[in-house]
Amino acid sequence: MDAYRLSIFAHILFSILLVGLALFWVVMDVALRRKFAPAEALSFLGFAQAARWPHVVVPWKLRLPMPWLTWAVVAVTWASGLVASSLGSHALSRDWWFKWLLVAILTVTQLLMTRRVVPALFRPQLLLLVVTIGVSAWLTRFT
Repeated sequence: MDAYRLSIFAHILFSILLVGLALFWVVMDVALRRKFAPAEALSFLGFAQAARWPHVVVPWKLRLPMPWLTWAVVAVTWASGLVASSLGSHALSRDWWFKWLLVAILTVTQLLMTRRVVPALFRPQLLLLVVTIGVSAWLTRFT
């Protein structure tokens, strides 16, 4: 597999992981709010954010706090996207700049959620991720 295809594979894989992480927060929020009062649910979400991952096999000192884990996935997704863009034959059209705008907005939402849990951003972030992936797939297919 050449570098272009490897970067595309990594970009797709880590994009899927990002959607999974965003979906994790949406599911946790919905489940906790059904069972607990809003303040208590927010407290439990804070515990989930402070948790270190992966929670099995890896020694505790080597486990990453949840925000760091997410940033690691974001960094690899960014890097693989940049590599794929530089190796591909796509011109930086207005549509590509729109995708980069979406990625920048996603990065800002992640910055906001790194310091504290913001349940109001869970669903918009998931929707924005899905739209960004859709735009990316459309651009790859039709440009």
